[in-house]
Amino acid sequence: MIKNLLFDFGGVIIDADLEAASARFRALGMENISDYLNLYRQKGIFLDVEEGHLDRQGFNDAFRKEVGKNVSDEDIESAWLAITRRVNVDKLQWIEAHRNEYHVFLLSNINPYVFEQANTSEFSSLGKPLSYYFDKMFASYQMKLTKPGVEIFQQVISEAPLNPRETLFVDDGPRNIETGKTLGFITYQPQNGENWIPSVEKILFQYNGK
Repeated sequence: MIKNLLFDFGGVIIDADLEAASARFRALGMENISDYLNLYRQKGIFLDVEEGHLDRQGFNDAFRKEVGKNVSDEDIESAWLAITRRVNVDKLQWIEAHRNEYHVFLLSNINPYVFEQANTSEFSSLGKPLSYYFDKMFASYQMKLTKPGVEIFQQVISEAPLNPRETLFVDDGPRNIETGKTLGFITYQPQNGENWIPSVEKILFQYNGK
């Protein structure tokens, strides 16, 4: 029986616009942005900020050093936020409607720029912060761990707490799904931006009969 729902953020809760973010960073001087920015796992200083080894100011300073020119903090933040192309309110409303039936958690490889903005009333047209929809949220930069590493999943299992065999894990990253499966999670891998509601409901009916 499924008792818990564990969602990724980028590509699942929001439609992740990698091209828009890449174009912004490229315009700021990082011409080889494709070497660093990825839908599923970043590299270099972009990974460092998602793993919490760099805070916002640390990343901003490192970015300016990388591109060799003075770029404002505001322009760097704007480039990061360009990845949050669209928030599908239907998904948020679906989660809200099922909060009484399931424990609902978020697990995301995410940076402080996007996560802090998501936790404001400006996150979506519904006027509620991301935290409103989840029992608990696990952000990689706060945990200093990232998917697909086993350690971040183990920490979620311990702190939520939850039983993987009673948990549906929804993530668009294939390697994240692989790790989830090895730990016993029931999994579903949507495409970035997919309306996963019908598929998730089908899985819940299969396991719970509703």
